[in-house]
Amino acid sequence: MTDSNKISKKSSSDSKNLVKNIIPEMPKDKRTKAYKDWMKQYGEKTLDSKKIPEMPKDKRTKAYKDWMKQYGKEKTTSKKISKKVEVKKTTGSEVKKIKPKIIKDNLEELINSFINFVNSEDWFHKRKEIEGLKTRINLSLKKTDSDSEELKKIKSLFFQTLKNYSSKKRKYFNELNSNQQENLLIRQELIEKIKDLIVVDENSNKLYSKFKVLKEQWHNTGQVPITERNNIWETYRHHVEKFYDFLHLNRDLRDLDYKHNYEEKLKIIERAEKLDEIDDIVKTSRDLNDLHRLWKNELGPVAREHSNDLWSRFQAASHKIHSKRQDFQKEISNVQQLNFEKKQNVIVRMNELISTVPNSHSEWQNKIKDFEKLKAEFQNIKNLQRNKNKKCWNDFRIATKAFNTSKNDFYKNQKKEIKKSIDLKKNLIQEVKNIIEKNTISENSRRVKMIQEEWKKAGYLPKKISNSLWDEFKPIINRYYDILKSGAINLNADEQKTFDKRSKFIDKIKFSKKKSTPDEIREIFNSLLLKWNEMEEVSQNSSNILNNNFLKKISSIIKSLDIETNEKNDLIFDFELELSKDNSEEINKKIQFIKRKISDLEVESNQIQNNLEFFSNSSSDNPLFKNISSKIESINEKVEFWRHRLRKFKKV
Repeated sequence: MTDSNKISKKSSSDSKNLVKNIIPEMPKDKRTKAYKDWMKQYGEKTLDSKKIPEMPKDKRTKAYKDWMKQYGKEKTTSKKISKKVEVKKTTGSEVKKIKPKIIKDNLEELINSFINFVNSEDWFHKRKEIEGLKTRINLSLKKTDSDSEELKKIKSLFFQTLKNYSSKKRKYFNELNSNQQENLLIRQELIEKIKDLIVVDENSNKLYSKFKVLKEQWHNTGQVPITERNNIWETYRHHVEKFYDFLHLNRDLRDLDYKHNYEEKLKIIERAEKLDEIDDIVKTSRDLNDLHRLWKNELGPVAREHSNDLWSRFQAASHKIHSKRQDFQKEISNVQQLNFEKKQNVIVRMNELISTVPNSHSEWQNKIKDFEKLKAEFQNIKNLQRNKNKKCWNDFRIATKAFNTSKNDFYKNQKKEIKKSIDLKKNLIQEVKNIIEKNTISENSRRVKMIQEEWKKAGYLPKKISNSLWDEFKPIINRYYDILKSGAINLNADEQKTFDKRSKFIDKIKFSKKKSTPDEIREIFNSLLLKWNEMEEVSQNSSNILNNNFLKKISSIIKSLDIETNEKNDLIFDFELELSKDNSEEINKKIQFIKRKISDLEVESNQIQNNLEFFSNSSSDNPLFKNISSKIESINEKVEFWRHRLRKFKKV
C-alpha cells in the first residue's frame, strides 16, 4: 500500500512537471490549423499558469500585505473587466416576453381560444392556459340558461375538443413513459458496457476512446422515470469511478474530463445568474431546480481547486432566486389573507340576506338576484391557503343550503297560494259569464268594476297560467262593455230582435263611389231614412245608440265621395237633422251646443277688433294688420255658418 501511494504521488508530481516541459511554442500565424490545434490542447493550461494565487484570508498577516502589494491592482482591474463582461452579457441577453393572459367574457370567444390552444403545436406547454379556459367555460355554461341551436353547436364543439385534449394528454404521457422506460434500458446497457471495459486488456487510449463514446451516448440519452433517476445515476457514477481506477488514467486525460465538466458547470452558473433578470418567480424557481438537477445528476466532478469556487458561485446565484421566492411567498401570504377576509365578508352578507325572509314572489326574485351576485363575487375571489379555502367553502355551502331551504319552503307554500289564486280568478270569470247570460248588465256595472279590481289584487301566478286565465277573462270583459255601449241591455226578446235587425241594416248600407249630384245623394239617404223609420221602435237609450251608429256609417260614406268638402258637410248636417228631428231632447242639446259655439266665436272676434285700435295710425299695408283683418273675416264666416245651422235646427 505504501509503495503504491508513493508511486501515485510521484507520478502526479511528475505529470505536473511534464505539463510545464511538454507545452511547445505557440504558432505565430493564427490562421493555420496548427495554431487552432495548439489552442485546443494547451490554451487552457497557459491561462491557468497566469492565474493570480489565492488571497490570504487573514488581513493581519504579512502574507496578506505582500499579496496586496504584488496582485492587489491586478485583482481590482480584473474585477472591473469581469463586471463589464457580465453587463454586456446581461444587456445582450434577450428578455423573455411574457405572454399576456387571455380574458374572454364571451362564451363563443372562450371556446374558440380553447380550441386554438388545444390544436396548437406547443399545446403541452400551454396546459395552464387550457385548464384555466376550461374552468371559465364550465362556469359560463352553468350560468347560461339558453337552449338555442347556436349554443348547442358551440357546446358540442367544446366537448369534442375537450375529448381530443384528454386523448392527446393520455397519448403524450403514455409515449413519455414508454420513452423513459426505453431510455432506462439504454442507460442500463451503457453501464454494462462500461463494466465490460474494465476487464478488457487493451491500450489505455483506445479504452478511453471507447469510454468517451459510451459517455457521450449516456449524456445524449433522454430522461428516465423519476423513481429510477437517482439509482441509475449513482450506479453509473460508481462504475465510471471504477473504470478510472482500473485504467489509472494519466493526469492529462483526467484533466480533459474535468475541463469538460468545468465548462458545462460554468454554463449552468451563467444560466442561473441570468435567471435573476426574469420577473416570473415561479418559472425562475422551476428553471433553477432543473439546473440543480443537471449539476447533480448529469455532470461529473471538476478539478479540486475549482470545485469550491464553482459551487460557491452557483450557490450565490441560487440564493438570490431563493430570496426572491421567499419574498414572493410573503406577498402571496398577504394576498391570500386579504382574499380570505373578502370571502368571509361575502359570507356575512349572504347570512344577512337569509336573516329576513321575503313574503312575496317579487321580493324573493330580487333576493335571489342579490344572492346570485354574492355567489359570483365569492367564486371570483381566488388564491387562498388550502386550509382557509376549505373553511370558506364549508361556510359558503352552509349559507347556500340555508338560503335554498328557505326559498324552497316559501315556494312549497306558494303552490297552495297559487291554487287559491287560480280558483279565485276562475270564479270571477264565471261570475261575469253569469251576468252576461242573465242579461243583468246595467245593474252589475259596479260589480264588474269590483271584479276587475279583485282580479288585479289576486296573488302571484306563474306567467304561463296567468296568461292563460287572462286570455279567457279579457274577451268576456270586452263583451260585457260592448253590450253596455251598444245599448242592448235589459231588452226583452222582441226588443232584442229589433235591435239586431237595425244593427244589421246599418252594416249592410253601401253606396257607389261614382260621381253623383248632392240632390241624388239626398234622395238615396231619404229612402234609407224611410226604411229606418218603418222598423219597430226600441227604447230611447237603444234608439240613441243606434241613431249614432247610423250617422257614423252615413258620414263615413259621404266623406269618401268625390264631391266638394262644403257639400259633404251640408249633406252630413242635413242627414243628422233628419235623423234627430223626432227627438226633441237631442235637438235642444244640439241647439245649445251651436249657441255656445257662436258665443265663443263672437268673444274672440270682439277681442281681435279691440286690438285693431293700435293700428289706427298705421298703414293698411302693414303685414300684422292684414293678418288680424283676415282672422276677423274668418271668424265672421264661421259665425254665419253656425247661425245658418242654428236656424235650421230651430225650424225643426
